[in-house]
Amino acid sequence: MSRVPSDAKWRVPPSADLQAILSSGTVDESVVHTRVRRLLERMHREGRLNSATSATDIGVVMDEIFPFPGQLDQAAYERYIDPADRTMVYHSVRDAYTTPNPADRADLATAMQDAAATAQTVSTDEAGLRAVFGPTEWSNAQAGYRLINNKLVAISADIAHRISTDYNLDAQETFLGGWASFGDQHIHLLSRVVSDPLTPRSKVTLLHEAAHLADSRIDDHGYYGTPGFEAAEEAIKVNNAAHFEELPRRTWGISSYVGQTFTPGLTSSGAPLTTEEQIRAGGVQYYRKAWDAASDFDSLIKDVRRNQLDGTPLDGATVARMLEVSPLMDLTLHEQMVSPPEVTRLDITTSESIVRAMSIAKRNVPNVPNVMPMGPFLSTADEIAAGVSLAVDAAMAAYGGLLGDAARDRRLVDWLHDHYRNVYP
Repeated sequence: MSRVPSDAKWRVPPSADLQAILSSGTVDESVVHTRVRRLLERMHREGRLNSATSATDIGVVMDEIFPFPGQLDQAAYERYIDPADRTMVYHSVRDAYTTPNPADRADLATAMQDAAATAQTVSTDEAGLRAVFGPTEWSNAQAGYRLINNKLVAISADIAHRISTDYNLDAQETFLGGWASFGDQHIHLLSRVVSDPLTPRSKVTLLHEAAHLADSRIDDHGYYGTPGFEAAEEAIKVNNAAHFEELPRRTWGISSYVGQTFTPGLTSSGAPLTTEEQIRAGGVQYYRKAWDAASDFDSLIKDVRRNQLDGTPLDGATVARMLEVSPLMDLTLHEQMVSPPEVTRLDITTSESIVRAMSIAKRNVPNVPNVMPMGPFLSTADEIAAGVSLAVDAAMAAYGGLLGDAARDRRLVDWLHDHYRNVYP
């Protein structure tokens, strides 16, 4: 799985969907209002509401949109939300997982072949391999690059069956550059990578995801450029997809570590990681796992939505998981008066807003103040653990909070962190 910068913001359901929910009577009107208000607040926080200024009162906006009980004023809603803009309004869950358009496939194949050739070239650079992966693991990294080359070549010849993409902009909304399934030997890509694959940054994503297909041990243990990335242990680096980005990035001119030798425990300056730096690195990793789990849950309920549209019944374990998470995220599922609950576009947009929030909070960790805890502590490890907890809370506070209650925010973050790679029932 890889991350990508995004210019998409929070999204909301179409006005017709909201009116249908209100008219159905399956969810109390106050629940709908609460969820919509939170989404509008999050959009307003990023300056994305049309006709709104920094002084706009969301309470006034809500009164305009919902002037009477059970009624949504479409014209008022669309003064703030452009219904044709996929970065503002969620359109189709089916478009979130589909085959690349035929017009995009030729350049995508070329980009994959270019990335494959670069992987093969850097596999012969012993000095570079030693500088990044270390004297013990460089030869294993060399083998990894050769496998990456093989995977990229093979997939480039079978794009229709082994690549999927997201033309609904879901991945862009949640900072997801792509994901890969080793078992299925399948890659899912951000639509921007598919439509503009020949840029160095797109080729980095292709190579990163191919690393996951090359060896089941190559996972995500830390993303490129995060605190402590260059200081990771050799055993971590050789099993981390983002570290396989570095030598190709140097070739393509987009490395953040040009000419550097990565030494375990040492920063780019050559100094050991301080306790505070270890705390911040730990906080970033805490949110990385929370973001990953939130992404998995977002995928789960979108799978459920597609199944419901197709008339496929839900299994009990999936329903139980959705009902477990719904009150944590303030979805509508546990509030509905039908069983099994229906995944609405209001739930989908709320879920993806949670994924996005986890990523934004993670970005706050390196800069939040006061992460050094008060002692004494029995060990440095205890001090770091206490500091990570402070950093997690401070980063969410800097974001502005999610659920209107810091304790609830923390319960959600902890649940996601603790269910890393364990969301699907």
